[in-house]
Amino acid sequence: MKTTLFNLYELQTKSGTVIIEFYAGDIFDSTSDILLLSAYKGMFFPKTGTIWGSLYSKTNISVFEYDLTNSHRFSENVLSFNTRENPYFIKLVALELSDLNRKYNFTSAKLASRYQELLHFLENFPAETDESISLPLLGTGNQGISLEESVSHLLKSFNQLKNTKLKIIRVFAYNFETIGVLNKKINEFLSRNEVIQTNLFKAVINESCNSVTSQISDLSLSTLNNINSLANSEHSSLQLLGLIGRRFAELVCNKLLDIYQIDLEPSTLSSKISALSQSLRQERPIIETHLRLLQIYSNQVAHAGNPDLNQQDGASIILSILRIIDFYEYKINN
Repeated sequence: MKTTLFNLYELQTKSGTVIIEFYAGDIFDSTSDILLLSAYKGMFFPKTGTIWGSLYSKTNISVFEYDLTNSHRFSENVLSFNTRENPYFIKLVALELSDLNRKYNFTSAKLASRYQELLHFLENFPAETDESISLPLLGTGNQGISLEESVSHLLKSFNQLKNTKLKIIRVFAYNFETIGVLNKKINEFLSRNEVIQTNLFKAVINESCNSVTSQISDLSLSTLNNINSLANSEHSSLQLLGLIGRRFAELVCNKLLDIYQIDLEPSTLSSKISALSQSLRQERPIIETHLRLLQIYSNQVAHAGNPDLNQQDGASIILSILRIIDFYEYKINN
């Protein structure tokens, strides 16, 4: 999965500007001075499939049976470890969320308390040389807190940040398919109104217009014409753009299944993308990601209670369509 920056927020403190960056993907794809991971009380076992497991597999660092002389406790639930040099971080910090035997009793109020404790750490303990920190969205794993609720607590807490030596806070949601939902939640919290035409949206529309030529297939041409017509309409709708992306993804998947000679009974878009996965990963892996993005946004339009998309979402949809068209045209011409 490709790690993607999908939103950012400038926060003003007494010490200057702090940038909060929101990513979907692997927390180890970015290097920060501090890596903060959530954990059970006193439990840092590097279980496969967890971030602690990834830490061990990438660095051979394990603090499962840590020596207290090699750790320092900043507060009741925040402690740091002395670790060997590695390419991902300088300092490793853990925020303990709940006891292993009481994980199902973790509540939204407890999460808010942990974010306040994290805030205290950010204000008081980073060294002069520490400029960045990476952390996951807290409580969204075994504690069972929803992604939307976690990001709400995070933003509410960080809005109270008075002072810190840090300049960048990187927040990671592991699941790529959460981008649309979290993007919308962040923009709602920050009261960001949708703009009629952003520079990014204008740029991708221009690229879409310039891609219309007589040398492309009927499928690509009709899709681009639909996009350009929608963008120029007085009653344009980003929801309709999501549905155009869905329709295109369905049709192009059918074409690619034929090209790769993959037999598949009539099924869902998700199963079509899964059937193409191995072939795409051998040739151009990013195309699978673009197809999944179109699937995600169309699902958001079709099923979410409040399905509005913003200009960032619209630009992402168009860019994905353009990149898939580039690949599809290459395949049918070769």
